[in-house]
Amino acid sequence: MATGSATRKPQHQQRRSQLLRSYALGWADSHIGLGQDTVREATRVEYKRLLITFAFRYLPAEIRLGELTSSQLHGFVSWLRARPGLHGRLSERTIRNAVTPLRLCLRCAKEEGLLGKDVVQALALPRCRGRARGIPEGCFLTRTQLARLLAEIPKQWQLFFDLLASTGLRVSEAVALRWCDLELDGSPYLLVRRSIVKGVVGAPKSRHGFRRVPLTRRLASQLAEIRAGTEVEDLVFHGPRGAPINPNNTRYRVLAPALKRAGLPSVGFHALRHTCASLLIERGLSPPLTRLTCTDT
Repeated sequence: MATGSATRKPQHQQRRSQLLRSYALGWADSHIGLGQDTVREATRVEYKRLLITFAFRYLPAEIRLGELTSSQLHGFVSWLRARPGLHGRLSERTIRNAVTPLRLCLRCAKEEGLLGKDVVQALALPRCRGRARGIPEGCFLTRTQLARLLAEIPKQWQLFFDLLASTGLRVSEAVALRWCDLELDGSPYLLVRRSIVKGVVGAPKSRHGFRRVPLTRRLASQLAEIRAGTEVEDLVFHGPRGAPINPNNTRYRVLAPALKRAGLPSVGFHALRHTCASLLIERGLSPPLTRLTCTDT
């Protein structure tokens, strides 16, 4: 019995002495996600890019997992907040993205008993709260703010933005919609069966992403009007030559100017997803039931 314990202890110490960089990269290769979700290969690649671009640039290359301290992680967050970005300092969204893979990696190390709880807590960032003085990235719009935004969206883009706000689809799911994914007669609905991320067609973000989402009759009627002459495999929303919409270009060329004209703070597409859930809660409905309870407005 004592021999077994003695064997495990050196192994545990050896793992704690592993370089943080090698542990983090190994974690990114094997990370399977939280709960029942799965992680796509593109996400693993992005996690590695963020680790190399931010965490590995700040933390010493020779630092070992067991040597990591809360003060070093606090310093990392402070360093991120002081970094220059496109418009002054890094945005809150960029900071959160930069911290996420390191926090998930260290949480895994904590669960393995390789780190103390306090060390991981040093990477906790405040959640977005309230809307009075602005709408941080990833938060939501009020009903009035949404109406102001949609009123400023150019005509050729109104249906796309209306669908995002009405259904709560991720933008990667909306740009991947084909006419064969839509049922516009009777009780109209759409099927989320795929996504397009950085031009690559793949499955939705998680296994729960495969779903049926009801459409309002008004939205279904508008979609039916533009369906004539299309093939079932054609994209519902596409660029001038039939190519998939580029969300980044659309955000900066369409969404950002519309927000500015409406006098609203800068938000991204995900804010429309949160807005859909918020408006359902306002009506006394539960966000997880959005796929079953959308009705005409």
